[in-house]
Amino acid sequence: MTPNLLYKLYAVKNHRIRRILRSIVMKLEGGETLSVTLRKIFKQYHGVEIGMYTHGCFEPDQIYSNTTVGRYCSFARTAKVVNANHPAEFKSTHAVFFNPALGNCEKSLVKSTPLKIGNDVWLGDYSVILPGVTEIGDGAIIGAGAIVNRNVPPYAIVLGNPARVVMYRFTQEVIDELLASRWWEKDIDEIKPYIDEFQRPYEKLFLERIKGKEEHSTI
Repeated sequence: MTPNLLYKLYAVKNHRIRRILRSIVMKLEGGETLSVTLRKIFKQYHGVEIGMYTHGCFEPDQIYSNTTVGRYCSFARTAKVVNANHPAEFKSTHAVFFNPALGNCEKSLVKSTPLKIGNDVWLGDYSVILPGVTEIGDGAIIGAGAIVNRNVPPYAIVLGNPARVVMYRFTQEVIDELLASRWWEKDIDEIKPYIDEFQRPYEKLFLERIKGKEEHSTI
């Protein structure tokens, strides 16, 4: 089977068959980190757009539709993104009355919040992004068990319930430089010549450059 055929077969609304098709696609295309077809499937059939090299978020119930995930993100398998609520204002909150998959309505009757998760974001085990959140900034870390109910700034580390910013990964000067560099737009093969930059504490490297001890890279 070709990836394109598997993509078309995914239109069959059967959870078991879809799980098998996703597994085959990943084997054919080098896993979820590299699979282009898997990303097409999630965009078309699940309403979730996922950037290249991102991993850990390819279970349909893990991320609700109307969500965009950037490149080079890392999701714990138990992390969850929930950008729609059961309708408290309806006669019942049960999904049988508002979820079209259960056969009693033609389209979803609940509104979802468009959510953008940036690039190089890490979501820890059992972390949850709640409805009402519209953006998780580039480089952010969502700690294990964190319950996020508000937007998260770039490169912030958030913990707790409700989640709060406990620190930032770098100084503001370094954060500004990283955001301006947009390194995540490059493919991994373009980054490999400079991979040393990604394998040691970056703030120290940044300070060395400021002092003129190292040349600026092209990343």
